Amino acid sequence: MMVFILLLSPMIAALALFALPSLRGRYAVATLLFGVLSVAALSLFLHPEAQPFAITPGMGTLIEAADIVLLFYFLFQGVKHRSPPVLLLALIQLPLYLWAVAITPAEAPALVVDDLSRFMFLIINIVGGAIVLYAVEYMRREKSSEGKQRLFIAYLMLFLAVMNAIVIADDILLFFFLFEMTTLASYLLIAFRGDAAGRRNALRALWMNQVGGVFLLLGALAAAYGPGSATFSGLLQGGGGLLLPALALLAMAAPVKGASLPFDGWLLGAMVAPTPVSAMLHSATMVKIAPFLLLKLAPGLGGTLPGTLLALFGALVFVAASYLALSRSLLKEILGYSTVALLGLMMSLAAVGTPESMQLAMALMLFHALAKALLFLAAGALEKDFGLKDVEQMKGLLQYAPRSVGFLLFGFFSLTLPPFGLFMGKLFAIASVASLLHTQPWFVVVLTGIAVGSALLVLLYFKIAAALLAAAPDTLTIEREMMPPGFAAPLTVLTLLSLAAAGGYMLQQHSSLLWLLALPVLIVALLPLLARSLQRFDRVMPYRCGEKSEFDGALFYVEPSAAAARSLQWGFGLFFAAVALSGALT
Repeated sequence: MMVFILLLSPMIAALALFALPSLRGRYAVATLLFGVLSVAALSLFLHPEAQPFAITPGMGTLIEAADIVLLFYFLFQGVKHRSPPVLLLALIQLPLYLWAVAITPAEAPALVVDDLSRFMFLIINIVGGAIVLYAVEYMRREKSSEGKQRLFIAYLMLFLAVMNAIVIADDILLFFFLFEMTTLASYLLIAFRGDAAGRRNALRALWMNQVGGVFLLLGALAAAYGPGSATFSGLLQGGGGLLLPALALLAMAAPVKGASLPFDGWLLGAMVAPTPVSAMLHSATMVKIAPFLLLKLAPGLGGTLPGTLLALFGALVFVAASYLALSRSLLKEILGYSTVALLGLMMSLAAVGTPESMQLAMALMLFHALAKALLFLAAGALEKDFGLKDVEQMKGLLQYAPRSVGFLLFGFFSLTLPPFGLFMGKLFAIASVASLLHTQPWFVVVLTGIAVGSALLVLLYFKIAAALLAAAPDTLTIEREMMPPGFAAPLTVLTLLSLAAAGGYMLQQHSSLLWLLALPVLIVALLPLLARSLQRFDRVMPYRCGEKSEFDGALFYVEPSAAAARSLQWGFGLFFAAVALSGALT
């Protein structure tokens, strides 16, 4: 029952937006949807419904027809916008899909609710529901018609229904259809404003994600010819020829959807979209398909050559993306690169494949979703209230926007300090991976990657905090922030959820360390007071004749040369191809 509520209520809410066109009606629909989805997701998590739900043959035929229409739509977009990559990949996907449909065993597609999908429901519906609520106020301030604003919110609601379906899709071709639906959502929402930058980045997101779709279809073909199964569960329970190639090819869709290098360009380009898109699709929920898919396949991939290579690949992405984030000054781009980095870490732990590493990957997924949603929504509030996007423009913003800055600081510290799951997860991950070195010496790369990537991200987050807590320059003349309830309520909900999740995680792991729960809260509360008091003093360097010398941590940048950046992209591209080839030939 609860599963159908999660699938149908976002569709009903999207229709209700057009029946209740007023702003108050939009708020009522979004608030009610958030409540319904949260209750249903929590109910399923606490009271599991394990039975599969079969899809009727007629519905299966409709899904196949819809998939073909979707692929023709991609083909049309490639022709319309003269995009050779989109056109070529659509031409590759169409025959592969028809071939896969023709040879796939006649099994009724099923929706299977397991522990992993119930966990994903929490992220999708609670975090996603809060973002939809935020989007109502955000779009009220957008320069577009009311009809277009309602359409944008309806897109987000329908996207939640797609995400709820993809995490319970057991049929591989059904998973492919829903995977491509998330690609369609990215394409439409990135191009929503209709400007040239939006269309250009939307097309890049489209063709890069189509690459992931190609790997899913190749995996489906290998599964049909080898183990002879059309489902994930049948594939993992079976054996025989082409089992490992099928698993490896399916898994290669994860780094693409997770925007790992060399596919990071689509997620960074997506930051031109309205902030709720960045929060919903490209940080908190949609990109979680990447670690989710590897967690789904981990029972068969763990300990194999493709699984080991994927673990190494994710760890190196964690380091490289953390390094590249230090070269950025736009807040949303910094958040985007740190998302790429942490997704690499989650995928690495999922690919390791031990029960402990998989649990740690799930903990990172939850805390990252809460923190990144909070950070993106706070960044969107600053953009709408003050027009500020660059970190260098945010120096001294604390005294003008204490609420938004407070939420940002809390988000950064929840990514960095105990007792939040990202800190504890990375700490436990080091111990978990270290225990495997005697049997898997190559995991020293994963171990080193966790340590180095974590240090780079801490440097990044404190660099931004340095700007927010700096003294306000004389040139900064803006009015004091008046955060509306439409922004404050979702941000407060996400903050409280982060605290509740941290408390629950510590109770589960090490109850004796619960006293650390107050540490980040105290730091966030005391640092603004400390920063204000320091504004009354000037630092004087010795041997400078008493001249004032400012140290600005926000101006610390580490930018690779153009040649080094190209080498990184080519290096990861070749590594990605090597992982795919190793899986296909194993």
